Amino acid sequence: MGRIFLITGGTGLVGQELSRVLMAQGHKVRVLSTRQSHNEHAHWDPSQGTMDTDALKGVEAVFHLAGANVAERWTRKHKQAILDSRIQGAETLFQAIQDMPADQRPKAFISASAVGIYPNDPERLYHENDGGAEGFLGDVVRAWEHQADRMEDLGLRVVKLRIGIVLGKNSGVLATLFPIFNWGLGAALGNGMHWMPWIHVNDLARQFLFLAEQEDCQGIWNGVGPESTRNREFSRTLAQILKRPFIAPSVPAWALYLMLGEMAQVGLMSTKCSAAKWENVGFQFHYPTLGTAFEQLLPPSA
Repeated sequence: MGRIFLITGGTGLVGQELSRVLMAQGHKVRVLSTRQSHNEHAHWDPSQGTMDTDALKGVEAVFHLAGANVAERWTRKHKQAILDSRIQGAETLFQAIQDMPADQRPKAFISASAVGIYPNDPERLYHENDGGAEGFLGDVVRAWEHQADRMEDLGLRVVKLRIGIVLGKNSGVLATLFPIFNWGLGAALGNGMHWMPWIHVNDLARQFLFLAEQEDCQGIWNGVGPESTRNREFSRTLAQILKRPFIAPSVPAWALYLMLGEMAQVGLMSTKCSAAKWENVGFQFHYPTLGTAFEQLLPPSA
């Protein structure tokens, strides 16, 4: 029999794919939305700490994915939005779940997190017990995960999925890179040697479902594929799949910072991440290589 799941951030790239995967398995999906016009969605306003608490009735697990986009220029206002959207959302859920009878609360709280908690390093392989990144991203992820951990006080099983670079059709990083590479202007960033911990959005959605279904899974998991890839190889593979040249000079780091400001560090950070925990539990990746991921995601006419 299908179960009921609640998703915040359900209209984003990952949320939409997770909804599709859940419904394909016969489950019922509820989505918390800040937009009043979505009749099929329950309304919430984390900035005011309010939500339709009926959305939590009968819910097996909550997937907390909501958060302002990190890949936008980091103005002072947007940096505050990046932090507030994650913390206020978790706090709103905490208060609503706390007010429920203990025997009616969701069993699990599965929160998105990010590999930005790992310090930039040219070679180190990061596992889930690592962390310690300094600066804005590290601070955001630590606060984000701390809010998720509070759900343990309410008797919920807590899982945090540190997500890397998500590859989706017409979305995310590929939506930005496709036109550039399709024009034959694709290039590596900086020296091209930094590691990119990527994952196909379908594999990521299936990881979320796996963590919801496996009651012995808790704590931190890396939401990445089985092989991180250096930026130059990532870029070269994309050009090859598109049958386009890969001869443009690398984009120097200073140029990225000139164009994007502080946010440029997202495109230059090197965080090679381990997927060993997934291998140990027998999780099967549908798209384990860049080639298989790109071939599924890119337009057939490319």
